[in-house]
Amino acid sequence: MNNLNWITWVFAGLILYPCLAPSQTITQEEFLNHLTKHHPLFEKEKLTSQIQKEEQNSYLGTEDWNVVTSLNYSHEEPLIAIAGPEKIDAITASGGIERIFWKTGGRFSASVTSSRADIKLDPLFNFPSSFYQNQVSLSYSHPLMRNRKGFLDRLQYQLKQFDIDFSEIQAKENMEDFLKAAGGKFLDWVFLSEQRKISVDRLRLSEEELDRIKRKREVNLVDQADVIRAEDVVRTWNQNLVLIESQWNALQAELSELSRNSDLINAGPAFNLYGLVPRIPMEDAIAQLKDQSRILKVLNIRLQQLEYVEKGITETAKADLSLITQFNIKKLDEGLAKSLGLEKPDALIGLQYTFPVKNRTAKHQLEKTYLQITQLKTQREEISIALTSALTNVCIQIRELENVLNLNLKQIESAKERTKEELNLYNQGRGDLTFVILSRDNEENAKLTYAVNALTYHKLNLEYNALMDQIYP
Repeated sequence: MNNLNWITWVFAGLILYPCLAPSQTITQEEFLNHLTKHHPLFEKEKLTSQIQKEEQNSYLGTEDWNVVTSLNYSHEEPLIAIAGPEKIDAITASGGIERIFWKTGGRFSASVTSSRADIKLDPLFNFPSSFYQNQVSLSYSHPLMRNRKGFLDRLQYQLKQFDIDFSEIQAKENMEDFLKAAGGKFLDWVFLSEQRKISVDRLRLSEEELDRIKRKREVNLVDQADVIRAEDVVRTWNQNLVLIESQWNALQAELSELSRNSDLINAGPAFNLYGLVPRIPMEDAIAQLKDQSRILKVLNIRLQQLEYVEKGITETAKADLSLITQFNIKKLDEGLAKSLGLEKPDALIGLQYTFPVKNRTAKHQLEKTYLQITQLKTQREEISIALTSALTNVCIQIRELENVLNLNLKQIESAKERTKEELNLYNQGRGDLTFVILSRDNEENAKLTYAVNALTYHKLNLEYNALMDQIYP
């Protein structure tokens, strides 16, 4: 065995070893499932809605009971004290609770106030120099027009629910886009595996052809030029395999790191590149897309949110008519103990009415919201058309590619027949080696074209699944 032949076989062995090395395989579904469980993007996207929920829950604080306390000391010396005290020193302590009720829109407060006052008076006045006063107060206001049943109190909390729904759908869309890109890389890996297989077969045939030509040269059946041509072909396909193998290994390492799966570095892809995928009729797919598309659902959520904002603005534009009730009971006495015996009640019940004269703020906000709703409806129609047209495009391409793949199979069979005839002519001494080499290259190119079209077909199916929101259900 001469040096060139020995180097060729060693080099081919080094190339073929990685091709046969993977002892396990991984399917596209297994790869994407592993990616979903271990890539941080999915945890990050899920946290988005949780953050929104916590922000929504923060609005619940407006319905909490609030405790209000105060302690005051005051000193007063009137400028002219003809018929009044010369000075007053007072200490007042108060404590109370208050709350907003979301279900009714009412405001309730209760407080207890205790004070002690020291008064310096002219001796001619017969009035105690110090006294204590205690008082309990209750008040409640109930809206009859604006904020009836607490609509405005709950408004921000309920509007936030639309943001939560939006973020959940948007997170799923982001995760699906990520899986679509990763699925595309997996298909590239599958294609490189097939391209490598085709190239290995081509190299094997070239080496076998080189051996036959060398044997013929030894008995002077062919010229030395044919040997050189055959050796060039072997070198060319060795170079091609080095390039394909480097791309295959690089993509394998990338997918292993992307999915955080160290086992993948010793595995190969398991995927039927030439298998066809069944689908529902295009008309049914378009109907399903319009009904279930996440993007359209997101726009519907924003539309519902704007309609709810419109209700809120309409509510704020109403006049404020509220029922007001108050009740106080108190007592003032020189002694602290006696001042605790509350006995002097006060009560009040009435209506309070407030209305804006022109209400220009609410009017313009309503007009702005109406325009936004109209714009969003138009945008929804625009995106619906874009989605259905994109789906139509993909469905037609997939259908036509299925026909092309059938033609590719016929082209491969034709190329094989031509190679067989050219080889027979050459072996009979009636042909040229160049035609045999060209015919084998045409056969390899037909197989490669078949693989490229199959890759395109499955990437279109991936695009179809993304449009139908089926990659991340």
